[in-house]
Formats: sequence, structure tokens, C-alpha cells
Amino acid sequence: MGTFHYTLLYGLINFAILAVALYFVGKKIIPKMFGGRRTGIVDQIKAADDAEEKAKELLAGIETANQKGEEECAGILSAARSAAEADEERTEAADRRAAEEMTAENEKALQYQKHTARTELTRDTMDEVIAQAAVLLGDDSHAAAREKMTERLILRAEKKLHITRGDLMAFQEKGSIQVEMRGVTEPSEDHIRRVKAAILRALKDAGEDATEDQLNITTAVDESLIGGVYLRIGDTVYDSTLKGMLNRAKDSVSVLEHDDEELIDALKEELGKADRDPAVYQKGTVISVSDGICRISGVSDAMAGELIEFNQDLRGMVMDLEKDNIGVVLLGDYSGLQEGDEVRRSGRIIEVPVGEEMIGRVVDSLGNPIDGGGEIHTTETRPIESPAPGVIERRPVSVPMQTGIKAIDALVPIGRGQRELIIGDRQTGKTAIAIDTIINQKGKDMICIYVAIGQKESTVAGCVQKLREHNAMEYTIVVCASASESAPMLYIAPYAGAAMGEYFMHKGRDVLIIYDDLSKQAVAYREISLLLHRPPGREAYPGDVFYLHSRLLERAARLSEEAGGGSMTALPIIETQAGDISAYIPTNVISITDGQIFLETDLFNSGVRPAVNVGLSVSRVGGSAQLGAMKQVAGRLRMDLAQYRELAAFAQFGSDLDKATRATLHRGDRMTELLKQGQYAPMDASDQVISIFAVSEGYADGVELQDIARYEQGLLPYVNSRYPQLRNHIMSGKKLGDEQLTRLKKLISEYTESFDA
Repeated sequence: MGTFHYTLLYGLINFAILAVALYFVGKKIIPKMFGGRRTGIVDQIKAADDAEEKAKELLAGIETANQKGEEECAGILSAARSAAEADEERTEAADRRAAEEMTAENEKALQYQKHTARTELTRDTMDEVIAQAAVLLGDDSHAAAREKMTERLILRAEKKLHITRGDLMAFQEKGSIQVEMRGVTEPSEDHIRRVKAAILRALKDAGEDATEDQLNITTAVDESLIGGVYLRIGDTVYDSTLKGMLNRAKDSVSVLEHDDEELIDALKEELGKADRDPAVYQKGTVISVSDGICRISGVSDAMAGELIEFNQDLRGMVMDLEKDNIGVVLLGDYSGLQEGDEVRRSGRIIEVPVGEEMIGRVVDSLGNPIDGGGEIHTTETRPIESPAPGVIERRPVSVPMQTGIKAIDALVPIGRGQRELIIGDRQTGKTAIAIDTIINQKGKDMICIYVAIGQKESTVAGCVQKLREHNAMEYTIVVCASASESAPMLYIAPYAGAAMGEYFMHKGRDVLIIYDDLSKQAVAYREISLLLHRPPGREAYPGDVFYLHSRLLERAARLSEEAGGGSMTALPIIETQAGDISAYIPTNVISITDGQIFLETDLFNSGVRPAVNVGLSVSRVGGSAQLGAMKQVAGRLRMDLAQYRELAAFAQFGSDLDKATRATLHRGDRMTELLKQGQYAPMDASDQVISIFAVSEGYADGVELQDIARYEQGLLPYVNSRYPQLRNHIMSGKKLGDEQLTRLKKLISEYTESFDA
């Protein structure tokens, strides 16, 4: 028992000692062992609490953002729906306009077809009426009436009879004159005697004493004449027949729109007011036809440039006058023309229709519509060739004609009434400059005429389409003589366009006419001349090809107020071969015009478009036809660019350049980049002044070369929105004053500083 108690006591003491030891050990070591972990746990709990608070805040922010996003989304959807509805309305409106335009075009085409069909029906009916009249009056029961009619018509022929200059010269040369006399019956001795007496009187009035022996008279019977007498003295015809009167009445009635039952009444009306005098005209005979050229004997009084009438609505123009025949160029399809066919003089120099009705149409060299828009109803015509205005009728060229192209308006300004040549190799942008210039005339009260010579019809159609897209056809006439047409049509096309322009010029309007291009007209004229057996001149061209272009381009002028006050500005285009501006045709036209815009192939291929060669391009009118502000900011631009081009060529061979040279090249690069301009994007003159001023004054020196276009696109709206009065000041023609310059410089500086390249 004692031992047990002792063992128990000993165990309790040991336990107590162990507990005390563990207490003191744990008090020192455990905090050291687990204190850092406990602190970390506490920090984690605190971070978790903070994260929970942040999560709550984030959830609240997300909820707010969602709410705001839903509102914005609703706004965007609403705006999208509104835009879609507006777009749908615009689409529907565009569809309606397109449908209306298509309906209008279809209506025009339908009316044209109806008019053509009715005209043909009227002519056929009139031919039948004339045939029935011939049968009726040819009956023996009307012999007495026919005799009285013949008597009256012979009496009128006697009074009208005279000897033309050509017939007189033939009489003087041959000593006799041929006379042909035809009637429904054999002419009586009395009628022959009276005709002889009338001819002798006419010869005496012309200063020639003749006898009856010198009159070689032949007679014939022609029942188709219905009544009256057909008399031919030399080349001159006196048609005093009823058939001739009916045909003249038919020509008047055929253009009227009558129902079939009204034709007889219309014919009676025309016959009632018809000229009862005989029709007097000269006749000739075709002696040869080839390659659009025919030779005609007779018509001894024909004039150079006169219109000659053939059968089947074919027309021709007199180009060559020889002693015993004339050379005529044929204007149209001559496949049905044969040797021996009769022709007649019209007595008129070839002319084209002119007037307001021509605007917006595409016509051929004779003014006939070729755009499918129906017949053009004009009341006036003008000869295709007319004398150029004299010095007294002209006034100085001082009003700008803006092309909308920076490189031209700044460096080679063109004035209203000027003749500025556009010259360069093929595919260098000559036509592009012409079309852009036409587009830029919108709203400037300028009538534009584009004469396409020797181009493909598809090319011309593309140009017309572009003009329509920019609403430029509202003030434009297109004269087209395509490459598929004969040489005579290409030859007269520029003259036809000039005649149309002169009509408006003499009415006090401003006209821009573009000849695209005169190289092809010169080639056509060479072809015609060689076919007419004219001796070719220098470089195988006719010797008077200079006169061909000079008498055309001299018609461009700015008229004085007494002469009408209008103007016609001519932009002829000439194509060079390998940039050779010293060739025959280029030097001809350069010497005729008031300056030239030379487009260089190398510049075009390097991306400089328009590819204007500053050194070879010039305007002999110069600053006289330039806005004051443009003249002010671009005055030294030509010299700076010329210096830049020279230094750029020199810099290719050297690497060590001085600071001034590097600065010149740096700014020249930016000015060259600025003068680049896209097609169909002409620029307003005030915008040109702002752009050129900004770059030439060095504000864009810190802009990277590839950012110049973006710099300009941002600069213009920035300045225009903050200084809208500047445009009116520039367009008034005044120079920029100190106040305008100060404000402009401030705005450009502000924009340049804010520009983010």
C-alpha cells in the first residue's frame, strides 16, 4: 500500500513538473511558432473583408453600368431604327426618283418612236396623195386645166429666169449654153420661143449679147411632172411643175402631226400658202465615189463649205473646187450612192442646230441626237464656220475660270475667253482634267461643251455617265464624233461645237469648250486632203493644217459689252508622242493658244497626279485671270517648285547636303504632296488658298509626308467653321489684308499644334 502511494505521489509530482515545464516552454515557443501564421490569417481575414466590400462596390458599379448600358443600348437601338427608317425613306425616295427618271426616259423614247412612226406614215400617205393627184390630173378630161396651169407656170418661170455666174462663165468659155425643157406634153413652139427670148434677155442683163443659135435646146415629155414645165439652163433648174409644188408642200406637211383624215386639208392649206414661184436650184451628177469622198460635175456655183443634198437623206460638204468638178466629203452612210446619181445645191453653208434645247444632250457632228432622248426641237441654226471676233469686239481676259485643280489654278491660271492647251502623251490624265473642269463649273453660270473626237463610244459614254453622276449634264452639251465614224464627221465636230458655243457667247453667256482631241482631227483632215489629191505639206500633213486649227481656236474670246459681253474659253487637247512637244501639230497649236498645260509621263507614273510639269507649263494671261488671294499666296510657288525639282534631281547624286538645301527639299516634298489631287474631286478656290498658304508658309513642315492629305482634310473644315467670312473675302477677288492674314495664321497654328500625326 505504501509502495503504491509512493508511486502515485511520485507520478503526480512528475506530472506536475512536466506540466509546469510544458507551460513555460509553450509560453515562449508556441507564440514564436504560430504567431506569424496567426497574423497572416488575421491579415487574410481583413483582406477578405476588404475584398468583400470592394466586391459589393463593384457589383453596385456593374449594376449601375448595366443600367446605363441598357439605356445607351436602347438609345443606340432607337437611333439605329431611326437611321434605318430614314435610310429606308431615302432608298424609297431614290427608287421613286429612279422610277420617275426611267419612266421619263421611257416616255421620251416612246414619244420619239411615235413621232418617227407618224412622220414616216405621213410621208407615205403624202406620197400616195401625190400619186393619186398625178393620176387624176393626168386624165384627158383635165387637159384644158393642165394647159392653163402650164401657161401660168411658164409665165412665172420667165419672170424668175436669170443666168448664174457659173453658167455665164461656161457660156463665155464654150460659146453656147445647154437648155433642157420638159413637160407633160411636147412643149409647143410658142413656149419654146418664149423661153428662148427669156434666156436671151437674161444673158443680155448679164452683159452677153447672144443669138438663138447659141442656145442648144432639147425637149422631152415627162408625164410624171403632172403639169407645168421643167427648165434646165446650164446647171440651173427652174422647176415650175405641179409635181414640184406638191413635193414642196409634202415637205412642209410631213413634219406636222396630223391624223390621216386631216392630211388632205393640211395639203390644201400648204398649197394655198405655198410659193407659186418656180423652185430654182442647181443640179449636178456624181462622177465618182470612194472612201467617203465623191466628185460631182455641174453645180458650178457651189461654195466652199456648202451643204450638198443627195438622195436618201444623205448630205455632203464641199471641200474642193476645181474647174470642171467639185470634191464633196460625205456626212453619213454613203453605201447607197452610185455614179450617175443626181445631187443638188442647198445654197447654205453647212450649219448645226443651236439653242437652249441642246443643253444636256449628246449629239453627233451635225447636231442630231444620239443619246436616245428623242428629237431636239430647236428654232435656230448657225454655220459651223464663222469669222472670229475682231480686236475691237474683244476685251481683256481678266475674269478667272476656275478648274478646281490646285496645280492649275495656282500655277497656270485660266481666264474666261482664254485658249489654254492641254498637252501630253496618252494616258497622262488629259481628259481627266477636262472632265474635272466641267464638274467644277456647277453653279457658276457656265455652259460647257465637250467635243469628243475619234474616241471609243464606250469611253465617251463613261464620261457622260460621270457628268450625269455629278449633275454636270444640266449645263453641258456633248458633241461626239466617235472613232467608228468617217473622217469628215471627225473633221467638222470641233467646228460644230464652236458654233453651238458661239450662240451662247453672243447672248452674253460664258462658255467653256473642250476639244478632245485636235490631234485626231488633224489626222482626219490629212486623210480627207490626200483623198482629195491635195499636195501634202510638211511631215505629210496638209500645208494649211495650221489654218485648220487657228480659225477654230481664234473663235474663243471675251466679247465687249457692245458685242454681247459673253465669253468662250477653249481648252484644246493635243496628244504627243514620247513627250515630243516640238513636233509639227503640237508646235502649231502651242503658237496659236495663250499657254499650255504639259502633263509629263514620268510624273504621272510616279504618282504625281495631275502630272503638271511646272517648267514647261505656262499661262500667257497669268495673274490677270487669278483671284487676288490666290495670286498673293501662290506668287512664288512656281519658282519654289522649280527650284525644288532642280535640287531634287541634283540631290540624287550627292549625300552631303547643307541645311538650307535640306529645308528646301523638305518643304518642296510637302508642297508636291499637297498639289496631288484625286479625280472627280475639284476643290473650291478658297480652300485652295488656305491649303497652299499653310504649306508654303511652313506650318506643315513638322507633318509627316504621308499625313499631308489627312492634314489638309482636317485643316479646311477647322478654318472654315471658325472663320466663315474668309471664303466670301477670297471669292470677291480681293487680297488678304493684315487682319485676315493674322487670323488665318492663328487658326492654322492652332490646328497644327492639335494635329495628331
